[in-house]
Amino acid sequence: MSTIALVTGGSTGIGAAVCKQLAASGARVAVCDINAGAGEALAAEIGGTFIHCDVTDSQSVADAVALCGERLGPPELAHLNAGIMTVPTGDPFLGIEEVTEAQYRRIVGVNLDGVYHGLRHLLPLMRERGGAITITASTAGLSVVPVDPMYTATKYALIGLTRAVAAANEGGNVRINAICPGVVDTQIVPDAYKAPEFGMMPTSVMANEIVDLLEHGENGEIRVKTNADTPAFRAEVQPLA
Repeated sequence: MSTIALVTGGSTGIGAAVCKQLAASGARVAVCDINAGAGEALAAEIGGTFIHCDVTDSQSVADAVALCGERLGPPELAHLNAGIMTVPTGDPFLGIEEVTEAQYRRIVGVNLDGVYHGLRHLLPLMRERGGAITITASTAGLSVVPVDPMYTATKYALIGLTRAVAAANEGGNVRINAICPGVVDTQIVPDAYKAPEFGMMPTSVMANEIVDLLEHGENGEIRVKTNADTPAFRAEVQPLA
């Protein structure tokens, strides 16, 4: 039987590349996103199914997981990928004191709440059946993006969340890990980070790493990929006693 995979933020960017690669490997893929136009087109292209999903809304994520189960089967692999920066691409960045509460709530809602909602609704299913969840963090969670403190903060949070949830589920049927990409050619990348010195990678490069993590990555692994020509490496951490 085909593997069932669910991808949030799946309509465009890294998520879309992961959907394509999973489908090419024989998986049946639920493309979950708020972008219905791109998501439906992608699902038709890869023989998957599009499911509207607002990751900031717990009920929307619960419904997406349930619909995946009804239409394809319970997900065995999940890529929690939806993410944004504090301001839209092309807008000037803001100092932290200029970030509105609405902007703050939005980035935390997508980047952090979205992963919490995914873990909350996927883990009970996967504990029974087995599976793997890969979270898109960022090298910003291991360093800093000075122009976007909130993006940096949410990505640090995701790395800590991944490690803690993985440790809490050690020895079980679910592997939880994360990918920390460098600069990837997606719609959220600011123009300043497209300069040659940042080594911007195509989404297909990140998809290769993410699918490998989903299929073979260790529980608690935080994998870092900074450019296309350098092998990925694992960021290590010492657990608390």
